[in-house]
Amino acid sequence: MQLQQWAEQAASQQDWSTALQLIELAAWQEPDNPQILCRWGDWLAAAGQPEEAIAAYQAVLEFQPGCPQSIAAWAAVLNEQGQFAEAIALLDQASEQTADLWHQRAVALQSLGDWPQALTSCDSALQLDPTAAESQFLRSKLRLGLGDWSQGWPEYESRLLVFSELRDRLPSFGCPLWQGEDLTNKTLLIWGEQGYGDQIQFVRYLSVLHDRWPETPLLLLVSEPLVDLFRQLAIANLQVATQFTFETESAYDFHLPLLSLPERLGATADVIPLAQGYLPRSLQSEIRLQANPRQLQVGFVWQAGETSDRRYQWRQASKSVPLEQFLQLRLQVNHCQFWSLQVGPARQSLLQNWDWADCDLADRMHSFADTAAVLNQMDLLITVDTAIAHLAGALEIPTWLLLPKFADWRWSLTGSETPWYQSMRLYRQAIAGDWRSVFEQLQQDLNSRPY
Repeated sequence: MQLQQWAEQAASQQDWSTALQLIELAAWQEPDNPQILCRWGDWLAAAGQPEEAIAAYQAVLEFQPGCPQSIAAWAAVLNEQGQFAEAIALLDQASEQTADLWHQRAVALQSLGDWPQALTSCDSALQLDPTAAESQFLRSKLRLGLGDWSQGWPEYESRLLVFSELRDRLPSFGCPLWQGEDLTNKTLLIWGEQGYGDQIQFVRYLSVLHDRWPETPLLLLVSEPLVDLFRQLAIANLQVATQFTFETESAYDFHLPLLSLPERLGATADVIPLAQGYLPRSLQSEIRLQANPRQLQVGFVWQAGETSDRRYQWRQASKSVPLEQFLQLRLQVNHCQFWSLQVGPARQSLLQNWDWADCDLADRMHSFADTAAVLNQMDLLITVDTAIAHLAGALEIPTWLLLPKFADWRWSLTGSETPWYQSMRLYRQAIAGDWRSVFEQLQQDLNSRPY
């Protein structure tokens, strides 16, 4: 028992090496203790050892066939690996239903594109445990994706419990969270959250807020790469600064995370504001490309951003396209001049192709304002689902967005258009993991596009 307590203490500090050593000793002392084996599996999964974790869960099921806790944990590992059908088959073996089992079924069904059944599974999870924030958050995204914004946005507030970086930050402002009160003679601080793309997509709601209270001072806190871009927003009484500029001051009456604005403003799916674009095309910049005036200028991005959260790593990876698909596309269309707008470690694979090195623009893009200046010189952007897609849409740059078979909630499940951006066209995988047919369609559409 003492060994297990020490192991729990190490795990609470995310010292997985020590925790695993101690729990292994505890399991050696009590080889028939399923609770110890289950914890061993949980920590192996947390330490990035999924196969070993599954072996631990299998050992538990030898002692307790149908054990809901072990089956739910095993299914979570399968979901993280993208093995959704296998997860559902495993969940069917449970001896009784629990909230965790229903949640893992919902995750698998959502990832397989069966959003209505995933929603039903979330309902079942929350009937058993109404406080399950993960299930609330998943249900909110399903509702939003299915067009039920009246219930989706209020429940989306559950993200403040799911994401520790949001939960921990809420008390730091020293003033109330804005709940929709009258802002006359008040000042509101809005702070950026989640990814860059989320912030670019939802900053449009500041215009709705300003229209409702045109005299109210607004303070927008975002990370450094977004500051110069958002300072170009045509909103009076808006001040934009880096994340920590105002946190030690009391010059505001309320605060609010940015993605809570749709809920507070009563947003509906029927009318999405500023789909025609909301960032100016005339950003001043010294960045100038050596573009061939006889060719179509095409920017491209092939890899989505990475995440350290195991729950979303498979989904992020599924968004990305092999670079070779773009290399082949370049050879098949002669009237386009391609420019790589890929940033991060992924660009190294491009630089290894000597005949592509001169099209790499990453060194010129140090902020999103720089990226906007580059995009303004493009006739077209072809990109996977990452922040630059939202930036191009906000600038009203023609954008072809490449989506996996089962995309994020904001792109729905079908259709080639999106109400978020008028200048954007969606290209969806017909078969999960298969980009070949998508690029065949891209080639046809590029060849028929005038230049």
